[in-house]
Amino acid sequence: MSPNVLERFSLANKTVALTGATGGIGREMAIALAEAGADIVSFELPNDPLAKELHTLVTGMGRRLSTFECNVREPASIEAAFAALWKSDVIPDVLINVAGITCQKSIEDTTAGDIDAVMGINFRGTFLMSQMFGRKIIELGRKGKIINFGSMAAQLVQTDIAVYASSKAAIHALARAFSNEWAGKGVTCNAISPGFVRAGMCTSLFNDREFERKVEERTSLGRWEYPDDLKGLLIYLASSSSDFMTGESVIIDGGVIGR
Repeated sequence: MSPNVLERFSLANKTVALTGATGGIGREMAIALAEAGADIVSFELPNDPLAKELHTLVTGMGRRLSTFECNVREPASIEAAFAALWKSDVIPDVLINVAGITCQKSIEDTTAGDIDAVMGINFRGTFLMSQMFGRKIIELGRKGKIINFGSMAAQLVQTDIAVYASSKAAIHALARAFSNEWAGKGVTCNAISPGFVRAGMCTSLFNDREFERKVEERTSLGRWEYPDDLKGLLIYLASSSSDFMTGESVIIDGGVIGR
């Protein structure tokens, strides 16, 4: 007998690993996953000042939180983090790559260093994290899910974000590429593409009333997006409800792209 439809959204007895779990969006995603029943693995920078708060929030819900030091810009750090993870008794069922940075510069002013920094975290880091996770899941003969965070910016490419937009377009390509190679091996890969989220990278814009007005006018639903708006889609993609979904990039932007 098929499980009750609501039971298919449960993450009880599941473990979900995240990068960027201490950030504005990532923290809210980790909380939502814990609320849905998942234990959490956080790949985080050494001495992250926000790590203690995440620990308090997750364990306060009766969930387990395991942390592993990892700088997703450094391949050696990624390898070391996964080596430590595999030596532990924790095998995640889902990997979610939230960590990312932006670069707001004109094309003329963008440097090679800017490109290396943004692509190193947003693209290469996401690729390598996904690769390390998927290899192990396939080796163990298990089922796994990869969820990467893209951006509406990959479709709506505004001025001064050429590198960032390109890095997020690559995330959409990764969803299809990983799906094509790994779906038959039990690993799905999808991407979430938020719009103007009132958290994280957009924090510096909150006091710019003119920009806020433009966001509200451009968004069909007439307001900023909040991390809460992403939680339902995230739980769907992390749960068994999405078992037949792979290679997709889902835009959740309040109707910005459609205008």
